[in-house]
Amino acid sequence: MEAYRPAYSVLESLDISHNNIRGFPGFFSGICKLRNLQVLNLQDNLIQGGLDPCLGGLTSLVSLDLSFNHFEGTVSSSIFSNLTLLEALRLSDNRFDGLLLFASFANLSNLEAIDLTNNEFEVDTETPSWVPAFQLVSLDLRNTRLNQNYGHVIPTFISKQHKLKSLSLSYNALQGNVPSWLLYNNSLLMLSLRGNRLHGGIPASSQFLASSILMLDVSDNCLGSTLPTNVLRLFPDLFYLNLSKNAIEGTFPTFDNLLKLEVLDLSDNFLLGKPPPTLRQNNNSLAHLVPSNNDFHGEVMPQFSNMSNLAYLHLQNDGFTGVLPAALLNLPLLKVMDISGNYLSGVIPDYFPLFPNLVMLLLARNRFHGIIPVSLCQMQKLHILDMSANLLSGVLPSCLSNITGWKKESVVLLPAFMWLSPSYNNYRVKVPLTTKGNALSYEGIPLSQMTTLDLSMNRFTRKIPSQLGELVALHSLNLSYNILSGHIPESFMNLKKLESLDLSYNHLIGKIPPQMAQLDSLSTLNLAFNHLSGRITFENKFVTFAASSYRGNKELCGPPLENDCVFSRPPQQHEEEEEQGIGGSDLFFFSCIAVAYVMGFWSVIAPLILSRNWRTTYYAKVDSCVELCMEKLHLS
Repeated sequence: MEAYRPAYSVLESLDISHNNIRGFPGFFSGICKLRNLQVLNLQDNLIQGGLDPCLGGLTSLVSLDLSFNHFEGTVSSSIFSNLTLLEALRLSDNRFDGLLLFASFANLSNLEAIDLTNNEFEVDTETPSWVPAFQLVSLDLRNTRLNQNYGHVIPTFISKQHKLKSLSLSYNALQGNVPSWLLYNNSLLMLSLRGNRLHGGIPASSQFLASSILMLDVSDNCLGSTLPTNVLRLFPDLFYLNLSKNAIEGTFPTFDNLLKLEVLDLSDNFLLGKPPPTLRQNNNSLAHLVPSNNDFHGEVMPQFSNMSNLAYLHLQNDGFTGVLPAALLNLPLLKVMDISGNYLSGVIPDYFPLFPNLVMLLLARNRFHGIIPVSLCQMQKLHILDMSANLLSGVLPSCLSNITGWKKESVVLLPAFMWLSPSYNNYRVKVPLTTKGNALSYEGIPLSQMTTLDLSMNRFTRKIPSQLGELVALHSLNLSYNILSGHIPESFMNLKKLESLDLSYNHLIGKIPPQMAQLDSLSTLNLAFNHLSGRITFENKFVTFAASSYRGNKELCGPPLENDCVFSRPPQQHEEEEEQGIGGSDLFFFSCIAVAYVMGFWSVIAPLILSRNWRTTYYAKVDSCVELCMEKLHLS
């Protein structure tokens, strides 16, 4: 009779990822009984502790994913030595430490994908006389202190991985030159060397072979020097190129040969002059262009017009001058436009509503003047509008309340770039914004979760439109450093999603609407240096705000300020007197009568009693006035 075997022992796949499972002693004891298990996925839980050696007994495993947990301790080579069928191993984003010898995987001839990213161990790939038996397809060793004992060199065993398609060695302090054998081969499609100490530029192929790479990220290194255009001709299929933060000098490189290029990032270098005409003539595929933080000059748009697929244009801090021309209309798919921090002048053009897809418009830190065109209120998809630090004036348009993107939650997708990180539910961007006079940046936040209106540091006058209280999906509102007057609109109590409100350095008067204490999402409040008065509502969310949020308002009182509110009359009577003003006070009225009586007595009556000459002169004047009046009456 066949022995009884529990049904769970024949289980071949176990996926309990994304369940907030917490580890406990003996957690793996039950899993290790599943001898036929081929796929084990524990990704994104809260499991902690070391790896149980019993995992080495799951000899049928093909895929093992322990990423995004709290595992710790060393990784013993004995655990993996018997997993000869293993094809994919993911240990990323844990707390493993110690030394991990890559030779631990020497017997895993079927291994195709390894991900050891973001741990605390040191990965040693340069063990002497070791030749890997596997042929990797994907290798991710980001932030692993790679080859710390061997001078942080690029692993040479990679040159023997003839099937390798995706390789990331980012943030490992790697030194030396970029080897030509790494760039020019027949298999590698995606290469990231970001955040290292590589130098010497991009080498040319010694055998004049064209590279097969589609995505190349060598940003945040020390490549330096100029960028020879003949090297770029060796990447005919390249559609993603990131050369930012490399101290590259010289003029804007010519990319006319990169006809498939979709994403180009040259930001934070020392490029001079202006982009060449070939950039706009032959790069119709370009959808994501970031040449910001360089030292260009000239007009902003002629170099970037006629790019029919351009969706993301980032020209921050580039030294461009002139006005915004109508050439912008040649970018029909534009979704994100950042031209902040330049020397642009003139008025804000009224053609922006002709961009139906525009969700982010950043014009901050320029020299624009005039009013905000009413046509801007037609931009229904707008999520972020930053016009801070300009010379704009006039009144705030009440029609801003018509913008749908600020009135209800809406999803914003940039599908052309979703491939950069398929795990994101939304494409995430780095957004520079100015709040409370400080330049900040939001990074890693989905665009659909960030809605901002920033009109600070301008010359806007008169009242804040009460219609702004209808922007119930707004997360950040900054109107500081203007000349706004009047009261804080009570309609602001409707801004339930508001996280940051800055109305400082204006001429606002009256009380702080007590209903605003119900704004549960509000985490930053600045009402400093206005003319506000009355007691501060110190309850709910307002309990968390410090005295600095109200400084410079002499008539405000109550916690968190030190000056207490002391009323000699009931609050209702005090409020009535505030409405009447100082002229409505009885004390003031009778005081004025007394002062007038005293001044009249000492200026007229007292001299008549005390001085004979004054009486004679006074009566003579009166007689002459009477005679003059009689004479005029007689003549009439």
